[in-house]
Amino acid sequence: MQDTEDKILDATIKLLDKDGWKGATTKKIASEAGVNEITLFRKFHNKEQLLKAAKKRSASRFLEELDLLFKIDDNGDIKSYLTTIWQNASEMIDKRINLIRISMEEVRGIPFEEKVLPKISKMIIEHLINYFQKKIDQGLIRDIDPEVAALNIFSIVFQMDIVWKIYDQKPPVTNEYIMENFFDIFLNGILVHDTKQMKTN
Repeated sequence: MQDTEDKILDATIKLLDKDGWKGATTKKIASEAGVNEITLFRKFHNKEQLLKAAKKRSASRFLEELDLLFKIDDNGDIKSYLTTIWQNASEMIDKRINLIRISMEEVRGIPFEEKVLPKISKMIIEHLINYFQKKIDQGLIRDIDPEVAALNIFSIVFQMDIVWKIYDQKPPVTNEYIMENFFDIFLNGILVHDTKQMKTN
């Protein structure tokens, strides 16, 4: 059985995901948790403290889910693996977009290690680095810098699934089109490989 504090935190997370910081009023949170506002303020004193506690719990859950996302079988086709990771991460980000929006609006004075967005970025990049290093060791891709490759993937995911969504911008084409073309460029390069010219040289 959940205690009162857990109920309040879970209700806060639910409303933050649904309505954002401004929409998640203490009155709504108390109602969702099945308590009165006096109890809420007795536990957390003010909305800022409640937000901090709820954000910490929500971030912890998000990072656990994100970590599990990378546990899928990585022994298959490279493009299929990266596409699956991208699609699953996109779905997760959609569900937690308000948490990420709040994180991007965090003010100065909050220690870097307590901010949510850097933790998400760090985990994604580290998983991708490990994946690319494994494929290098297996001889499936050439000896590239795995961190640079990871940053390439992360950069476009960040742009499409975080920046555009945070600011309610619609891409000029579908996500599927961007994904397919990105992997074509990422995996095959942009230079024309003229085999005839290469032979004469």
